[in-house]
Parts: sequence; structure tokens; C-alpha cells
Amino acid sequence: MPDIKISELKDFRESIGMTHIVVFAVDDEGRQYVATHGETEKHAHEAASAGNNLKKSLNWPESVCNSKPLERICENCTYYKPDYGVHCANGWSGDGKSGKCLLQPVEVHKTRNSKCSNFEPLIF
Repeated sequence: MPDIKISELKDFRESIGMTHIVVFAVDDEGRQYVATHGETEKHAHEAASAGNNLKKSLNWPESVCNSKPLERICENCTYYKPDYGVHCANGWSGDGKSGKCLLQPVEVHKTRNSKCSNFEPLIF
């Protein structure tokens, strides 16, 4: 099954100079896909709403017509690396609830639910 990666959608939206994007795609077997992205959190919610409306108009099941954008927190960001501490005889010394932002020239300690204006969505 093909994937529409959030980071690729973001790059495409930026390359055409738009604030919102909604993509409708169909694969070789006729399966339909809808993906959205917005520049800001508000734009992301508006794009997701437009994507949900598109799915409804295509008669998709109601259960998949209520998508929400990926929350813009460290845990969902490519730059965030969780810190599990060191591996000991009885497992890791940390739980990964904190970590480091690798965007900055110097590693910045963050919690996984911190919000940041430099959010780069995970690639999936």
C-alpha cells in the first residue's frame, strides 16, 4: 500500500507557496487516499476539516471522516530524540518522557509533549 508521507506533503505545500493542502490520490487497485497539511496549527485543522468533507462527499464510511491533524508536539517531531538513559541489567534507566531537540546547534532538553514553532512532522 502506498503512503503519502506528511513530510513530503509539507514540502510540496511549501514549494507551491500555499498555507493549506488537501491531496486526493488513487492507487493502481482503485484504493482512495486523502491527506492534508497546514502551515500553522489552525491551518492544519482547517485542511483536516476540508479533507473530512472530501471523504464524506466520496461516500467514505463516517468512522474515517473525522481525522485530526498530527499534534505538533516534540514526540511527533523528526528533530526530537527521546532519552531512555543507559541500559542496565534490569532495563533502561529512563522512560523516554524527556529527550533532546536536535534542531538547535546545541542539544536542548525537552519533554515529549513540548510544543515548538519549528515542528517537522515524523516521516510515516
